[in-house]
Amino acid sequence: MHVVVVGGGFGGVKAALELSKKQIGKITLISDESYFLHHATLYATATGKSFAESVIPLKIIFAEHPNVEIVQDKITSFDPKRHLIAGKKDYHYDKLILALGSVTTYFGIEGMKEHSYGMKSLDQIKNFHEHIHDELVHQQLDKDYFIIGAGSSGVEMAAALNDYLKQLKAIYRLKQTASKVTLVEAAPTILPHLSKTASTKISQQLKKQGVKVLTNHKVGALEDDKIIIDGKPYATTTAIWTSGVTNNPFFKHNAENFHLAQDGRVNVNPYLEALADVYVIGDNNTVKYSGTAWPTLKQATHVANNITRLATKRPQRRFAPTSAPVGIPVGSHWGYAEWFGVYVSGRTGTYARRLMELYGYCQLLPFRQAVPVWRAHELAAVEE
Repeated sequence: MHVVVVGGGFGGVKAALELSKKQIGKITLISDESYFLHHATLYATATGKSFAESVIPLKIIFAEHPNVEIVQDKITSFDPKRHLIAGKKDYHYDKLILALGSVTTYFGIEGMKEHSYGMKSLDQIKNFHEHIHDELVHQQLDKDYFIIGAGSSGVEMAAALNDYLKQLKAIYRLKQTASKVTLVEAAPTILPHLSKTASTKISQQLKKQGVKVLTNHKVGALEDDKIIIDGKPYATTTAIWTSGVTNNPFFKHNAENFHLAQDGRVNVNPYLEALADVYVIGDNNTVKYSGTAWPTLKQATHVANNITRLATKRPQRRFAPTSAPVGIPVGSHWGYAEWFGVYVSGRTGTYARRLMELYGYCQLLPFRQAVPVWRAHELAAVEE
């Protein structure tokens, strides 16, 4: 059996690893990058921490899995009748797992794509680093830094950037610089998809740390030197977009082969199949709780187990979605974690979030390799 897995994130990597352990045949992992990118840690990488915690080469992850072939390619189309998926080349599959992740959308906000900094790719992080470096060279930090979108990524970035700016001002002796970070959210509360307790406590902590929180405020446009919020202009050259994701365009481009929901995600059956021999997991499907790492890891493991069952002439098992814990770091020494309505905050919340990250690394690497990557969070970035 030849299983093709598309996507180098948590879903694709975990599925390929589990299939490799089962020794059911050949596995081809196709990714448009040569590395795994840990999106949940990019807020730290963007604000002075080591790249080692966010970027893990795929060849390291699969070093002990010779039955996995890693191919760098960007998949654009496929033919389910012929069992072919195509990018620069055609790839034949017996079973196909699609775990392509989501992409950024700017909701049509004028100038946002052209002038904002993003936190979703390595290139975007490097662009942000260069921008901060240029500001330091001229010893002129922005008066206002705007984070647009107060979901988990926005909250984490706002707190981390606030700490980072304080460090930079101390290191470069910019005592006269009065920079501040503003978090902007169109919804009535920050973290609108989490509990009211999470929103309230984290909002209080952000304000305590000096982050300005604007809820019920809508960004209308962004230019190279100002942002328009509720019709009012604010001078800035640093706006960071952390809001808005949509399904990978691969599915829209191949819509004739999928049953798409209104939001563009793929409807799947109880076995996570979109059609015969094609599984869609993680951000790309409409399964309850999809969209974060832990549910994606569970889906990847389940699909690998089902493919193994089919290979050994056993029936597939239905997937049962379950909720996952939530962990939000708010600065270096304060965090919030919640699961099934029970929460911890403060330093305990920070420890809980860090343990969640360690669990994630251990799903991809042996423990002896996962720990050094996890501990890279404590290291400063090294300039290339």
